[in-house]
Formats: sequence, structure tokens, C-alpha cells
Amino acid sequence: MLLFAVPLSAAKRYSVLVYHGANPPYSYEEEGLTKGLFADIFAYISSITGLQFEFVPLSVARGHRMFEQGKVDIEPGVNPLWRQESSNPGLYSRFYAYSREVVLARSKLIHTMPESLYGQVIGRVRGYRYGAFEQHFGEQKIMPYDNVSERELLAQLAHKRFDYIMIGDITAAYYRHSHAEYRAFQEVYEISCLPVAMRIQPTQPELKAAIDQALEQMIKSGALAAIYSKYGALLRVPD
Repeated sequence: MLLFAVPLSAAKRYSVLVYHGANPPYSYEEEGLTKGLFADIFAYISSITGLQFEFVPLSVARGHRMFEQGKVDIEPGVNPLWRQESSNPGLYSRFYAYSREVVLARSKLIHTMPESLYGQVIGRVRGYRYGAFEQHFGEQKIMPYDNVSERELLAQLAHKRFDYIMIGDITAAYYRHSHAEYRAFQEVYEISCLPVAMRIQPTQPELKAAIDQALEQMIKSGALAAIYSKYGALLRVPD
């Protein structure tokens, strides 16, 4: 049964921003097609609304500009705090999941405060920001080591280049699920935990309403949890 409580044209194709390059499990390219968690979510939304979506792979900087200029309709998996400086903050759907940044390690020793990590070299993706946690970076504190991707960081952790990395929990779960050599890695500290939504152009409140209805149905039916589970991740839905 299609959800059409709002007047939208099924003939229109709505553009969804994905960041180019491998960003599994959120998005990646396979045989010229966009695959991954976001692709599966929007495929399911399409199946219950009749709406059509197309993915636009762009760099982070260009993607931000395109949304600000109104040239892309949807940016998935966003917390409003991340875009509060934007000239076009957009509308946000209901929150449907959490984005957690964690410290992943080979050891099982849980850390309850950042100070217990002082003196450690911890890998991170170059350009990623960690909010208040960054006050613990520097001499005599945590020493970040930059790399280009989570995939490279995990390989370095496995090869004992360092003992800890900073990584999103969904990304960590995906790689631990799909790579046996990473399954012993443990989350030892939670850096942040924020709810995420679909960011939508402010000129399209009807699209927001349709996505809200679809996400609500996906949560209640278990379809969204099943998509996350496919990539080895456990869905936690914000209240």
C-alpha cells in the first residue's frame, strides 16, 4: 500500500546527496551503481511512497555548496548541529537513528574519561571533527594521527601501527561484520552520540512530510532495523 497523504508527483526524481568514494556501509559504488545503507533506505521509501530518487555523488565541500544553492534535494544522515553555520540549514525529517563516534581498540579495557587516553596516539580520518573531544588533543594529551579513510585506519589498527582509532560505530560494526580480522576490536570510549535525520530543502515541506511518514512506517514495521542489520549494525531509534 502506497503512502500518499501529501500531494507529491511520483514522476519527479528527487536528488539524494552521497559523498563520493567508498563510504561503506552508508554508500559505495558497485558496478556503476550506488549501494549501501542509504540506497537501501531510499529504495524502501520509494517502494511505499511511489517517489523516485537519484543519487548524486559529490565531495563533501561541493556537496555542501550544492545543498546551499538548492541544487540537491536531500542530504541523508545529518544532525542539525553539523549544519548550524549553513546559510541554508534546511528542514529535517524525524530523527531515525543515532550517529555515535567511538574509540575502537584491540584491547578490551573500557575508558570512562578522555584523560585516561592521554599519551596515546589515536588514528582519525583527516578533516573529521570531534567537537568538545578535541580539547583533549595536543602535547601531553591525545595525539591524533591522520589518515584518509576509516578503512585505512582499521588496517593500521590490525597491523599494530597504533592501539586506538576514532571511528563511527556503524562503520566499525560493518567492517567487524564483514572482516574476520577485525571482529576482536572493541569500543572502549564513546566520543559523541547524536540523533540523525534527513536534511531536506526548505522549499519542499511536502517531501519532508512524505519522508517522515515513510520513516515512521519503516521503524514500526522493523524494516529500518533490518536494513541496518544487513550491514552488521544495531539500530537505535531516538525517542
